Amino acid sequence: IPNMENQTSYVSLTDVLFADDWDLDRTHIFMKNWVPTSLKVTVAYLLIVYFGEKVMLKRKTGFDGHYMDYILALWNFTFSIFSAIAAYKMIPELVWVLKNMGFVSSYCTNASHYTGADSGYWGWMFTMSKALELGDTLFLILRKRPVIFLHWYHHAMTFTFSQITYNELQAWARWGAILNLLVHTIMYFYFGMRALRFYTPRSVAKFITTFQLVQFVIVFYILSHLFIIKATNSIPNCAASWNVLFSAGLMYLSYLYLFSKFFYKSYINSSTKLTKSNKVE
Repeated sequence: IPNMENQTSYVSLTDVLFADDWDLDRTHIFMKNWVPTSLKVTVAYLLIVYFGEKVMLKRKTGFDGHYMDYILALWNFTFSIFSAIAAYKMIPELVWVLKNMGFVSSYCTNASHYTGADSGYWGWMFTMSKALELGDTLFLILRKRPVIFLHWYHHAMTFTFSQITYNELQAWARWGAILNLLVHTIMYFYFGMRALRFYTPRSVAKFITTFQLVQFVIVFYILSHLFIIKATNSIPNCAASWNVLFSAGLMYLSYLYLFSKFFYKSYINSSTKLTKSNKVE
């Protein structure tokens, strides 16, 4: 638990981002002051989604072309590289916990997840990267692409939840972060290749969505077990809080439903229609 002394002092983003050493107490102060701003960012994001699409509808064409393709590719490849580096930095701590403390401890004990120089810093970087990921939607709006409910809901919810709950220091968060980083390493690389107009088999998109669903299933299983642990108090010092478990449980359930619906509509129902169409021909 972060030291609560000197919590009124000011810590800027750069104080944490470019510090010579990783300090959880310093980061805790920054996040405590940042949360109110992050909520305003969420509101601004939702307004941009709503009004941005309306503004772009009045334009005959979106901001497309080769230059936009290159910018979008750079954006996506940057996120892919970041995700790969962050996963590389965080996985050793998870492996150590699994090897020395067991699977349950990996979501019930913080160990050095938040305090370690690598896992702590890159775990926080993962949390903050959710703010930049909101920019994905801006590209869709500017290029006059549809912004489906699943897209903006997932972006807004993930960003808001991660900012609000960071200081709760939940042990299970290491699983959510690492799995998400692994998915994003592949997903953003795929988007980068698509932006450069490279041929990408449909099976790749299907694999990425499947990976996302597996991620949600794993995390939801962990959350479900934590509910039991907390309800029975079988592990008294388990690093999980009721408020976060309830909100996370609802959030991941909604993700499972929405992504499953998307998967069915995109890869099962569409394939069935295509097969019927081919039979008619």
